[in-house]
Amino acid sequence: MGRRLVIGDLHGSYKALMQCLERSHFIPEEDTLYSVGDIADGYPEVYECLSFLKDLPSFHPVIGNHDAWLQNWLSSKAAPDIWTSQGGSKSIASFKQKNISEEEKKEIAEWMRGWPYVIMLSDVAIMHGGPGLLLSDEDIALLAAKKRSLIEALPDGHHIPHRTADIVLWDRNYYRCSRYDEETGELQKIGPWSEKKWLFTGHTEYGSTKPFISKMHRFVNLDTMAGSYGCLTLMDIDTFEFWQSDLSSELYPGYGPEYW
Repeated sequence: MGRRLVIGDLHGSYKALMQCLERSHFIPEEDTLYSVGDIADGYPEVYECLSFLKDLPSFHPVIGNHDAWLQNWLSSKAAPDIWTSQGGSKSIASFKQKNISEEEKKEIAEWMRGWPYVIMLSDVAIMHGGPGLLLSDEDIALLAAKKRSLIEALPDGHHIPHRTADIVLWDRNYYRCSRYDEETGELQKIGPWSEKKWLFTGHTEYGSTKPFISKMHRFVNLDTMAGSYGCLTLMDIDTFEFWQSDLSSELYPGYGPEYW
């Protein structure tokens, strides 16, 4: 039986993805690969990431907010400024440089529509942001079963989300509370999420190239800044062993947040 692996926010860093898979000795026929979302936007090889992962039968992602923006563009050509200014322009350029047909764009969008908001395993939950201070186990289970639409309704990034789906795409509070407890040694209840399952998320860069692990709250944040100046992290869900790429900023000289 193969390993259960989960990868952090990729943000178009195809070279980082290849390094993590090679360094972990990933075996597609045996290992299962999960993703916490945000494969899209940032570094220049978004299409390459999606094309490779789409053909990987053992790949199971959740949707991230950047992925939802890209799905919207692939489906309807919607390109709001809040998206293009935060890496979306690089996703658009990636598809244009490869001269990807409208038919293939629609195929990728349809594939992405199948990415759930939440993956629930017997002992693990995977989502992009977090359950926040409001969502219970029952709320998360309902989101895991919810069918997503081809056009994703998204908040503008400046207002508090109202849908439960928006919370798991955008939440940073669960990470912030977990980090506070780990730093202070104070164990406090964070919202109605029971913490019976280990929770794996991304979404929030926290200034470190090491994954954040909270044993107090059975929580892991895998966003180790592959979308900016950090690296990509691939972790074994069961052992917490992890492998990392070189810095994305070194893999792609001349790119970085200031160029988005």
